[in-house]
Parts: sequence; C-alpha cells; structure tokens
Amino acid sequence: MTDEPRAVLLAAATEGDDALAALTVLRHAMAWASTAIGTAVSPPPGDTEALELVIALDDALTEADALVDGVPALVDAAVAGVAVADHLDTQARRLAELADRVAVARRERDALSAVSAELTACGAEHERIEAELANLRRLRRLADALPDIRAERDRLAARVRELTSETADAEKALADTAETAVRLSEQQLADLDTRARELLEKLRGTETAWAELRERMADDDARLRAKDAEYAKLRAERADQVAALRAHAAIDADLAERLSSATEGSLPDRVRTMLSDAQMMIDEVDAALGDTLARYDRFVEDHSKVLPWRDQS
Repeated sequence: MTDEPRAVLLAAATEGDDALAALTVLRHAMAWASTAIGTAVSPPPGDTEALELVIALDDALTEADALVDGVPALVDAAVAGVAVADHLDTQARRLAELADRVAVARRERDALSAVSAELTACGAEHERIEAELANLRRLRRLADALPDIRAERDRLAARVRELTSETADAEKALADTAETAVRLSEQQLADLDTRARELLEKLRGTETAWAELRERMADDDARLRAKDAEYAKLRAERADQVAALRAHAAIDADLAERLSSATEGSLPDRVRTMLSDAQMMIDEVDAALGDTLARYDRFVEDHSKVLPWRDQS
C-alpha cells in the first residue's frame, strides 16, 4: 500500500465511473480515513475536535447501509462461494456494528450537547438569580437601616440649617456693628466743640511735623555718618602729618645743633630760631585739630540723642 492514499484515491477516481472504479475509490478512501483518524487520535484531540470526527464518521457510515444491502446480490452474481460470502457477511456485520456504535456515540453527543446547553443556561440563570438575591439582600439591609439613615439625614439637615442661620446672623451682626461704628464716629466728630476740633487738627499737624522731623533726622544722621567718616580720615591724616613734622623738626634741630658746634656765627642761631618757630607752629596746628575733633565729637553726641514721640510737658 502506498504511503499516500489520498494521491492513489485521486488517481483511481479519474480511471472510470463503473462499479469497479467506485469500489476501488471506496477502498482507498477507507484507507485514507483510517490513516487520518490514527494520526488525529495520537496525541488525543480535544473534546470539540473528537466530536467533530465522530459526526463526520457517522455521516460516512450512514451510506454503508445501502452498500451492505447490495453485497448478497453481488456475491450470488459472482458465484464466489460460501467462504467469500461468509467473509463479506462478516465484514458487513462489522461495518454495521461500527456504524451502530458511531450512531450511538453521536446520539449521546447530541444528548450531552443538549444537557450542556441546558446546564449552561441553568448556570447563567443561577448567576442571574444570585445577583438578584445579592441585590435583594442589599435592599433588605438598607430597609432595615432606613430609620437610622433618615435620622442621620435629619440631623445633618438640622445642623446645616443651624450653621446657615448662625452664619447669616453673624454676618448681619457684623454689618450692623460696622454701620453703627461708622455712624457713631461721624456723630462724635460732629459733636466735638471747636476747641476739641482745633486740638485734633493740631494733633494731626504735630504728627505730620513729627513725620517730617523724623525724615530730616534720618537725612541728618546719614550726613553725620558721612562727616564722621571724613573726620576719622582727617584724624588719621593729621596723626600721620604731625608725626612727620615732628620727625622733620627733630632732624632739623639735630642738624642745627651740629651746625652750631661746627661753625661760629649767627647762622646757626637763625636756623635754631626758625626750627623753634616751626615746632611751635606744629604744636598750634596739633592743638587746633584736636580742638576741632573734640567739638565734632560733642556735636555728634548732642545730635544723636533719641527724641520723644511727642511733647511730654
């Protein structure tokens, strides 16, 4: 037997259309079906695929009844003998039994399919009923808790009304108080006598003047700080200059002393006199600068006093 029954089947189907060609095609068709079924069940197929194979086999074997009915007449016509007739009869019975088993399996499959569909419908209905029961239980719990829920709702509603009322009352009271305060202020100003009004205006003028004075004091303070920096610089320069002048005077005095000891005459006396005058001038400049700085320090101290906010008298 060839390994390709399908190819042989196709070749046999094209050789003729008589009974011999038909039986040859049947033989190769059954060989092909046997090979295909053996391949399909190893490994075992799924439930759906196996059921489809059983249905297809049942449909194929349904045509075997007419074939089996024609076997006796064919054996008699061929005068094949008792052995051939028995063999064909045995094969026909086996084929009929197989067809019966396949038919039974198909009927069982149809019954199981109906049961499966019924069970699926029952499952869906069960799930729907369970959902309805859960909803009913939820509604029952809500019904049992309804008095408490209503009481809580009423309590919250009352609290909202209370808060709304309190807020409205507070806003109204605040508006009334503000209006009263403004009205009293206007009335009090109107009721003040002339002297009180003058004092009030004077107070306002004093406060204005005080603000201007504080502004001027801030400006003066800034200028004082600038002057202080200038005088500090001047004091440092004055110290350096006085030290330099004293050093020069000392050098000149020493030079005059040396000239006096080396030369007789009036020139050393005049140099000594000039140096003495220079020393006196340096001392006077030093004293004047010291007096100026001292007066500046007193000025800064006098103008750095904290002024009171208003007259304490």
